[in-house]
Amino acid sequence: MASALDPRFKLKYVSEDNRGSIEDKLTAEMKSLINVMKNAPLETAAMAPDVTEDAAAPKKKKKGLGSFFKVTTDKTAGPLLQQDHAIALELQSYLQTETLDAEEDPLKWWRESQRFIPRLSNLARKYLCIPATSCSSERVFSTGGNIVSCSRSSLKPDHVDRLVFLAKNL
Repeated sequence: MASALDPRFKLKYVSEDNRGSIEDKLTAEMKSLINVMKNAPLETAAMAPDVTEDAAAPKKKKKGLGSFFKVTTDKTAGPLLQQDHAIALELQSYLQTETLDAEEDPLKWWRESQRFIPRLSNLARKYLCIPATSCSSERVFSTGGNIVSCSRSSLKPDHVDRLVFLAKNL
């Protein structure tokens, strides 16, 4: 997910078999972020002080003869379809943009592109904020180098694996 949201790589190094699943995961997470953002204001509105009942009670409208012949439509399906279409368009427009140069900063690119790709930029902020370090792997290699010395060069690989595991986990 992080490499798919990095504008330097996108889906360049992903096999064709995995592209569909990654795109599906991206759209699902974009939808879940939208739902989280929609639910947050509702919770704060529920904590607001109550308004008097007289002001909150809506007035009844008088119905005319034309209202009996009016065709009703499902108003909830429209926004959901528009939202799904907007998410799909946003993802496709991101994937069709040119890849960023390897030396440029992807976070700066997302900051500049946030106006055009708002949902995906929120998702990129979630995944690209994790610092990529190799400290733990360097420590394991160092431990392996300490275990396999010139005097212990005939150790079997399985035995070396066990010794490194024990040295790092005890």
